[in-house]
Amino acid sequence: MQRPLLQLAAGLLWFVTNSPAALAGEWIVETHSLTVRSPASIAGTEDAAIGDFGVPLYGASMLSEVIRSTDNTLACQPFNNHVSQEPNGLPQVLLAERGSCYFIEKAYNAEKAGFKGVLIYDNVDERLLTMAAPEDRPEIAKLADDITIPTALLTHAVGQKLADAIKRGDSVVVELDFKESMAHPDDRVEWEFWTSSNDACGAGCDRQSLFKSEFAETAISLDQRGYTQFTPHYMIQRCLEHGRSQTCADNCINHGRYCAMDSIPTELQGRYKGRQVIEENKRQLCIWHQAEAKHQAWLWWTYVQLFNQNCKMGSNTFDNACAETQVQACNLSVATLQDCMGDSDADEDHVLLKAELEQQGTESIGGAAGRVVLLPTVVINSRQYRGHLDAVSITKALCSAFIETTEPEVCLTGNIQEDDCMSGIQNCWRNATLNVDACVDTYRGYKCQCPEGWRGSGQQCEDIDECLDDFACDHTCINLPGSYRCECDEGFNLMFALLALQFGGRGSPGFCFPKNMCGEHNGGSHTQLATTPLCAASGAGLRLAKDGKACEDIDECAEHTDECDQQCINKDPRKSGIPYACSCNLGYSIDLQDRHKCLKTSEFLSQMGLTFQAASWWSVALASGVAALLAVLAGYAIQRFRIRQEMHNEVREIMRQYMPLDSAEDASVTVHSSANKTGAFKPPTAPTGTRNSFMVHEDEETKC
Repeated sequence: MQRPLLQLAAGLLWFVTNSPAALAGEWIVETHSLTVRSPASIAGTEDAAIGDFGVPLYGASMLSEVIRSTDNTLACQPFNNHVSQEPNGLPQVLLAERGSCYFIEKAYNAEKAGFKGVLIYDNVDERLLTMAAPEDRPEIAKLADDITIPTALLTHAVGQKLADAIKRGDSVVVELDFKESMAHPDDRVEWEFWTSSNDACGAGCDRQSLFKSEFAETAISLDQRGYTQFTPHYMIQRCLEHGRSQTCADNCINHGRYCAMDSIPTELQGRYKGRQVIEENKRQLCIWHQAEAKHQAWLWWTYVQLFNQNCKMGSNTFDNACAETQVQACNLSVATLQDCMGDSDADEDHVLLKAELEQQGTESIGGAAGRVVLLPTVVINSRQYRGHLDAVSITKALCSAFIETTEPEVCLTGNIQEDDCMSGIQNCWRNATLNVDACVDTYRGYKCQCPEGWRGSGQQCEDIDECLDDFACDHTCINLPGSYRCECDEGFNLMFALLALQFGGRGSPGFCFPKNMCGEHNGGSHTQLATTPLCAASGAGLRLAKDGKACEDIDECAEHTDECDQQCINKDPRKSGIPYACSCNLGYSIDLQDRHKCLKTSEFLSQMGLTFQAASWWSVALASGVAALLAVLAGYAIQRFRIRQEMHNEVREIMRQYMPLDSAEDASVTVHSSANKTGAFKPPTAPTGTRNSFMVHEDEETKC
């Protein structure tokens, strides 16, 4: 990637990397593993520095044969012949020595010749370096747009060892392994994008603008769904003279504290200076902070996409008026934004810009990330990304930073990675007859994991007989390979069978309901749940009649099952909502704390805060009547609530245990009969690759 720097008068500006804060950090060389597989005499694993152009194979590896040209050892000239496929079928990577031309030219010539990668080894003994495009040669730097192969730098010792083996006639096979080049600790990726709002600094700015537009939709989706946490950053430098020169005034704010690092083309310098760039950078920082406070941090992508489309230096619209129009389109507060931006002419620090300046060169962006000295820079899980800045390449890098099997579905699409389960290289268990296997495709490769309904190591899987579980089905359970099916006796229907067929899944819900759930001989509005009628199950003062269909009232008073102290009044709960009520003899009143007990009227009045002597006979009678009425009403409400709650809980328990399942068909089945089983079936596991699972909510009372 071309990384333009601000071209200002020498000596007037210090780059932030020369500041004390920046020097506290260290420039990190990102590497991948290079393992020599053959010949055995030089076998071993070494580090290779990932180039800052080309496309690294993050999360993957490539077994390759190393080729060295005999007449173009430096790869500074185009190759006359295109690479031919060798009999061993391995892709070929070029080995070239450093010197005589730019790194990027060697990689460009290798790609055009058909090589699948390029390894450049140093011509002096020194530690590994990061290969980058030449900043002062834009015509050379733009070659990066056409380089799509991985590039790496080797030390002189490692490269010379490979070159000597090839010279001896040995077949040199190496594995370029990028699987650990990107940290992947958990199921969420934290990443940063160091950028600039400048759209006229050349190919580098053009590439940043294009990336923001192309990647916005993916970035917003990943952030909204919790897969990623994104933070934008902006590179800044200081003015040495703190605003006392015209150069600082033109390109800096806050008296030279914060200056843009981007160059402005000569033809636009009459209208624009670095000051406008740093102002817009500050605005975009404030937009992210305002959106993040609203838990909508992805609005930053929406804004920069709109700004890049509508506010351009070339069309003379790169200004505050255009920016505020885009802010309003994002439903953000212009007033809040202005408060955040503050006074750019003030001789004081700006909290956000000061933080940006500090983070460029210290451990505050993560100890492993090191200094940020190149623009643009992408940091993923505290590792600096190396390679081409485009939507597909960044998506691949982000996908490699998830712990395996937790990556979003976009990581498993065809243009991002190949399905290793379809490639034939996996060694997982497979049942060809049923066309089912244990291979689970991941971004990094695959994992062997027995599918739902099977158990084992993944290399070997056996069917789970769900019918051995007492809670599998209500009436009859039929085991199927990897699944099971529930069936009901004559006169019953399987609950929610149509939903199970519609939404798929393993097995079927195991509850059976009478076909005539609300018939006139089924207890009025009372239904029968499987083999246990609700009239008996609920304990609501009803029981199953002798005909086995209807519910009849229990006379608790006649059967002496009531708990009343003195008098019992039987009730039909289908009409009154309570099974019975208690009353008291003359001179007694219902205890308000226990509706089954009776208290002497004097004791009852004492509870009410009165004395018998202070009350006339009619007030006593009135109080007794009111107490009895309150007791009956309270009893009715409590019992009604208890009955309703018990019925509601039973329905909710059924709905909670039910998940949409599917039944597979197979000729070989095992039948288990469990005529009196009740309970829950096993819910299916939510499908991988999505964070949204299907759920059924049943919040209304079942009615006939």
